[in-house]
Amino acid sequence: MNDTPTPAPTTPGGEAREILLDIAARLASIRPTHAFTDGRRMAMILTAVTNRRGYMTDAADELEAEVLQYAPPVDRAITRGEYALILRRSAGGDDE
Repeated sequence: MNDTPTPAPTTPGGEAREILLDIAARLASIRPTHAFTDGRRMAMILTAVTNRRGYMTDAADELEAEVLQYAPPVDRAITRGEYALILRRSAGGDDE
């Protein structure tokens, strides 16, 4: 038996990637020069996950955990547009 942990993928899969890119698009297109906070990051992620998987379901918890792996906390002054760039990079780039 191999006890070595499997490393996390370098980019998110499916729905998590879609959520990251959807949030990035919204941040970049609506008030991109305004300040962005960690509370807003959490609210946007929770809303997106709830819309896809329901409120407080096991499936929502799993998806939220995956999205949070790739959406770094906001720990400095940053604009919505700057954070959109971070999310796009975390998602592995924007296919659009």
